[in-house]
Amino acid sequence: MSSSSNLNRFYGAEFSPDSRLVYLNANIADTGNGCGQANVREIFQYEINGSSGGWNSNPIELGGSNNGVSGRGSLQLAPDGKIYFARTCKPWLGVILNPTVIGTGATYIDNGVALDQATNSREGLPNIATQPYSGTFNTIKGTIRLDLDGNGCTVADPEVPNTLFTITSTNFNSYSFSNSSGGEYLSTVPNGSFTVAPLSQYINNWTLTPPNFTVNFPTQASPFTQDFCLTPNGVVEDLEVAVIPLQQARPGFYTDYKVVINNKGNQTASGSVTLDFEEDFMTLISTNPNAGNTPSNQLSWSFSNLQPFQMEEYEFTMMLNTPTHPTNPLNFGDILIFTGIVTGTGSDITPADNTMVLDQIAVNSYDPNDKICLEGETIDPADIGEYVHYMIRFENIGTASAVNVVIKDEINLAQFDISTLAPISSSHEYYTNIKDGNLVEFVFEDINLDFNDATNDGYVLFKIKTINTLVAGDTFDNTAEIFFDFNFPIITNTETVTVMSTASVGESTDSSIKVYPNPAKSFINLSTSNSLESVTIMDINGRTLSQTNFTGNSTDQSVSIENLSSGIYFVTIQSDLGQKVEKLMVE
Repeated sequence: MSSSSNLNRFYGAEFSPDSRLVYLNANIADTGNGCGQANVREIFQYEINGSSGGWNSNPIELGGSNNGVSGRGSLQLAPDGKIYFARTCKPWLGVILNPTVIGTGATYIDNGVALDQATNSREGLPNIATQPYSGTFNTIKGTIRLDLDGNGCTVADPEVPNTLFTITSTNFNSYSFSNSSGGEYLSTVPNGSFTVAPLSQYINNWTLTPPNFTVNFPTQASPFTQDFCLTPNGVVEDLEVAVIPLQQARPGFYTDYKVVINNKGNQTASGSVTLDFEEDFMTLISTNPNAGNTPSNQLSWSFSNLQPFQMEEYEFTMMLNTPTHPTNPLNFGDILIFTGIVTGTGSDITPADNTMVLDQIAVNSYDPNDKICLEGETIDPADIGEYVHYMIRFENIGTASAVNVVIKDEINLAQFDISTLAPISSSHEYYTNIKDGNLVEFVFEDINLDFNDATNDGYVLFKIKTINTLVAGDTFDNTAEIFFDFNFPIITNTETVTVMSTASVGESTDSSIKVYPNPAKSFINLSTSNSLESVTIMDINGRTLSQTNFTGNSTDQSVSIENLSSGIYFVTIQSDLGQKVEKLMVE
């Protein structure tokens, strides 16, 4: 600004997306710069090439104390094309909705976006902004705790993380989760009457006090605080296991994994967890904590005194075989199978999640920001309506630390039941929101994710049930957006899973059977330590394309696939000992 300007303090400046306009936040009077101090502060719009008297001669006032807005702060253009104004000492952001429009049609809204946890912004833009509103908003918050000693919930009792809450009214329905490291929940709503209730697949194991509550704004003051207390309902053992690949499976490289167990029951749990792996295709490098390794294709750990809603993690590192391995080459498209099993001391009420099979596909390139379904690219029809596990990995490949990371995942309600979504594990502390009925946000706030290669990555793992009306041949897919601070999002791959009508890959009764090469072009080789009897090739919909029977006691056979188009197929090999189903990629 020139010295002739009557503005004497400047706090923010930003260009419109088309660079025709510039916006300034400034003081007209040189007084009152602390929180709560009166002043004349405005947001001005200037048309850079629009005035004969100089670009700064005829500003248009969009927001300031003269029209009911008193505040100073930073201005920043966001990826959505709007300019956000960090109001000093206020728990919200102002928004210029149409910053390319000349004049008041640019539309400044003072109370435009609520800030997370009702924190106040200062001179810079805030860390995280969630739940936009163009009018009045109110805050509902509280803490959910466990009463394990039967004397009521106090601040000394443990909190319950990742508990799903529903917030409903006549024309409003949203979800909120308690945070990942404790039991605090928070939701922002407009005026009206709202009913809040915890909604969790584990709640039936507990007596909830209160079961729900109703709050009416503005009759009741905001923020409105209501805590919840859980007491055990009977004696319930309910353990869960998940097997997590921390990196992609790249032949010839080290790959880190994690086994996570979760006590979903209402009693302290003890027991053991095992991890089976295909030792022919990898070499064990390390475990943390130390694991048993007998038999040689299995890792085992024991645990004790695991509190309700508490998790325990076990890490291990493998060196994967190369494609040139002399006896057991690992090639692009091959599937590595890991099986995790958790066993308690009693009778588990949901034994289905005591076992998890991870199907990990070997890749020949590295994508640090991706999304995978841990069940693999197919599920059996028997698994329709059951949980599938999704893992979203992110990596800061920039040149500075990322203070905040936000993952947005739009759930297709025609394929998934959003009410069953449950966060499981993550690399850093986070909290989860569900907006507009199906937009899930995983918010990693103030994690300062490094940009050095050894410490610049993270992940979140969640599970969700498919709808029970899917049929064999259907597919369901999912994509996520990853935001590092205020940068444009990184879009992950679209992870597509097909409902099969044949046995799952990995259900093997003859583990000596091998299929190679894979991917293949014109033929495949079959080998086994036993006697080959037949091979059947099916497409992804379970239709049989060919079947070949073998005679004699052959342990090696070659089968032509020249008539197959490029794509994914399933090969069922039968020996005199049993069978094995392998996924085949045809180039």
